[in-house]
Amino acid sequence: MISFILGLVLGASIATAQSAPRNPASDMWDDPNFVKSFTASYGVLSGFEPDISDPEKVILRDLMPAIRNNPREAINTLRRAIRSDSTAAFDFILANLYFQEGNLSDAARYYRNAIQKYPNFRRAHKNLGLVLVQQENFKDAITAISQGLALGDVDARSYGLLGFSYLTEGLYYPAEAAYRQAILMQPKVRDWRLGLARCLIETGDYRAAIALFDTLLKQEPDNVDFWLLQANAFVGKNEAMSAAENIEIVRRMGSAELASLTMLGDIYMNNNSPRLALSAYLEALELPGSENSQALIRAAELFTSRADFDQAQTLIDRLRSHFGDNLNEDTDLKLLTLEAKIARARGDEEEAFDILVKIVERDALNGEALIELGNYYAAKGDEERAINRFQQAQLIPRYERPALIAHAQVLVRKPDYKKALELLRRAYELQSDRYLADYIERIERAAR
Repeated sequence: MISFILGLVLGASIATAQSAPRNPASDMWDDPNFVKSFTASYGVLSGFEPDISDPEKVILRDLMPAIRNNPREAINTLRRAIRSDSTAAFDFILANLYFQEGNLSDAARYYRNAIQKYPNFRRAHKNLGLVLVQQENFKDAITAISQGLALGDVDARSYGLLGFSYLTEGLYYPAEAAYRQAILMQPKVRDWRLGLARCLIETGDYRAAIALFDTLLKQEPDNVDFWLLQANAFVGKNEAMSAAENIEIVRRMGSAELASLTMLGDIYMNNNSPRLALSAYLEALELPGSENSQALIRAAELFTSRADFDQAQTLIDRLRSHFGDNLNEDTDLKLLTLEAKIARARGDEEEAFDILVKIVERDALNGEALIELGNYYAAKGDEERAINRFQQAQLIPRYERPALIAHAQVLVRKPDYKKALELLRRAYELQSDRYLADYIERIERAAR
């Protein structure tokens, strides 16, 4: 049986859950511990940071009341005091003031100036990294935060933001290592544990990811992202029905979106539960974005190919009802082709023929309809017309292979094994598979 979920890419379906990973630097000014430590950074750490001359100390001493009470005045004073030969501490404090008021571009510029003047200015490296994470410049943030850590400014936030930057850049193993360091120092911070769980999924350690989400869900049972991310881990671990249970919980919470419901339908299809699959697909059809989703058209194709014709027809009818006059030409033709296949399978050959003729009249290059017409003629014993339709479809690159196979099957029934084998071998050259290889071998035996 074909697996309909193996082709789903973890992290791109429901795996980023229904929201992208939250940037943990986005709300650090709401953290009183961060604000307290940042405010303290206006002081100078002797032994770790640039020397300050006596005149510069006077300027800083006089500036401290303005830093606390009138940051804009402090900014203007510092900008006038900074020269190429002035202490890097001035650039650093000015960068801090810009950072605190949300002027990230100027903050980054003055942190870089401070580092240029004093390359081992570890707090400048660290704070530059924080700014760069907020600016979503993760590549440079990795360099800045790593340098701050290497120089000895070690804290959980730096490790956590380093992990987030690596994760966003797709560097999962260093991200995992950084998150583990952050968790050692701040074991209760959700962002670090969630980041680690994402890394575990991306690196294929699904068992550990599932266990970690069990812990997170005990603490936040209403967190939709946790349920869906754990569902992705279950899919990766080949426990698709456990993933379905998670998605059903999200569904009952009223928070299921298009990607999760179509994945749920795919899982049910893969487990021979077409009625449950139809329920998920129909619910997905009512959600925003479904008008642009090829997943629901694909679902109708899956039902048809699996001979679940009642479900296929129900979904097709609902698609037509839902989209009405907004149904585009390509989708309409696709649905008509599926309806023709369903009609033929149910024995209503004339209805199928009428539909297929209409399709070809509207789109002479519709290879799928041409092949179905060929099959119709072949079933009627009209080999000449059948072969003519197959040959037309063979000229369309996308449909050449299935048309060659259908054409060969007519020749086998004649029987004309030599010509049939020529067509089958050409189809095998276009795309090899075990089933076609077995079929060719059987025809070769029959020819002998």
